[in-house]
Amino acid sequence: MKIILLQHLSGAASHAPNDELDVPDDEALRLIDKGIAKAKNKQSYTALVERIKKEEEKEAEKQVKLLAVAKKDELEAEVAELFSALLEKVQILSSIDPKYRDVFLGEFHQAFVGDTNAEAKKAEEAKKAEEGK
Repeated sequence: MKIILLQHLSGAASHAPNDELDVPDDEALRLIDKGIAKAKNKQSYTALVERIKKEEEKEAEKQVKLLAVAKKDELEAEVAELFSALLEKVQILSSIDPKYRDVFLGEFHQAFVGDTNAEAKKAEEAKKAEEGK
């Protein structure tokens, strides 16, 4: 990209203000952003900024997709682990004597779903304990 220097620039070669240089796009952008130079052609600068913006957006989309794939893999592993635990419980259930199956199912429900009626169960147990006295 062609730029016009606004300040003196030293490096491999020395350049004075108003010198016109053709530099790589990233270098041109850096010099323009720091106020050391200005674009010779405003359209080329605008096009460069737009191109960089699009590249950054593509990179951000790529990162989002990579994170989504990683999360998907993590969730699939968790589901596989849960199904394995479920299969183990089902196998145990099929081998349990029917009279103990209800107790097992209650424990299973509590382990996988949670005890939603804990207060009611405690009250029922307390009532049974009083009746047993």
